[in-house]
Amino acid sequence: MDITLSLLVGLLVVVLIVWTLFGMPIWRVWAQRKQGEADLQQAHKEQQIQVSKAQGRLDAAAINKQAAIIEAEAVAAQIETIGQTLTKHDLYLKWQWIKMMEERPESSVIYVPTEANLPILEAGKRRDAQA
Repeated sequence: MDITLSLLVGLLVVVLIVWTLFGMPIWRVWAQRKQGEADLQQAHKEQQIQVSKAQGRLDAAAINKQAAIIEAEAVAAQIETIGQTLTKHDLYLKWQWIKMMEERPESSVIYVPTEANLPILEAGKRRDAQA
């Protein structure tokens, strides 16, 4: 029994020495390679996520651009319709002008255009001269 124990201890020491000299360096290289592959895969997945997010932002920007163009075209069509209607029926503009005149402050100055579309600037001077 003593010889088998010695052989077993000796065999264990030889296995430890062989593992330390040959097995451990090979295992470390293998483990580092596997870790590198895992890091590379992780970096690749993160890159794909970033590309997908950027593509999503790009798609959203393109859709927002299309929506803004459609909205601008709708507003332009509304303005065109309103402009055509107002040129045919200018009573609404006159009514708005009268309403604005009623709501103006007492101290406001009103410039009335003449035939040459120039305001009469002396009207205020004459009122001040009479006072």
